[in-house]
Amino acid sequence: MQTIKINDQTLLIDIVAELEAFDWYNARWSDAKLIAASPFRPDTHPSFFVHLEGEYAGVWGDSGAADSALEKGNFVSLLANLHGWSYNVTADWLLDKYGFPDVEKLRLQPAVNYVDKPSNVVLLSDMTTPETSTYLESRGITADIQYRYGVGGDADKAIMPWRTKDGLPANVKYRRVDRKDFWYEGGATPIDQLVFGLDVVYRDKPPTVAITEAEIDAMSWCAIEENVVGVALGGSSVSDAQLELLLRMPVDEIILGADNDKYGAKLNQMLKLALGGHFRLRFADYREAKDANYFLNVN
Repeated sequence: MQTIKINDQTLLIDIVAELEAFDWYNARWSDAKLIAASPFRPDTHPSFFVHLEGEYAGVWGDSGAADSALEKGNFVSLLANLHGWSYNVTADWLLDKYGFPDVEKLRLQPAVNYVDKPSNVVLLSDMTTPETSTYLESRGITADIQYRYGVGGDADKAIMPWRTKDGLPANVKYRRVDRKDFWYEGGATPIDQLVFGLDVVYRDKPPTVAITEAEIDAMSWCAIEENVVGVALGGSSVSDAQLELLLRMPVDEIILGADNDKYGAKLNQMLKLALGGHFRLRFADYREAKDANYFLNVN
């Protein structure tokens, strides 16, 4: 556990445990530092580092970065970039996980305000629908499902655009096909301001939506159960902006389909509290599978 200051609070954070949640290529771990290939761009050389202890614990750098926003920063910015969240949401997540409870956050919140606010969404004007991905097909995501979600890929990576409810591209997740490295489009809308698959919900108007953590899990639901569309949050937490988007969905029933682990169970409970009373709810039963895609491929 290392001492890190976030929003004037000093926290003891398990930096190594947080980083071990991700896959690192060409990684060399020591007590003092993690050195690995960059997680933010195609890279095979150990040009990326994170300090794991001492005065600079959590500070990171990427000597080959072309984007200044992905060149260096503190631990909050690193986790924000890895998860595809905004800086503030990541800071709040770490405070909730490692800090003391905020009494004000435990108070009952007023009803959701549906008044439209000015949009901070950054649209990607030059985005085109990618070709069908053989990698996604190998994961059980058929060409028809890929077309439905407007995703695809090439020989090196899967390409999964995140769109507004109107179908406008606002960010893109790229995932290597030979390992679990992924990155997002630089300068685009933060993932925690979007819901993957929301455009499919508004276009196809299914009676039931399954909420998952990852894009591939969301698309898997189209093959798991008839008349269900999956959406994804991008991780094991949900932001206020995402909750508002979920609450506006024109559906009757929601399946709580986060990963089959303690973090997924916590997310499902958060969603149950937030969405109960607005929709019919039921929990996904993945049995021994760890998530929707594994369930699809073992059944």
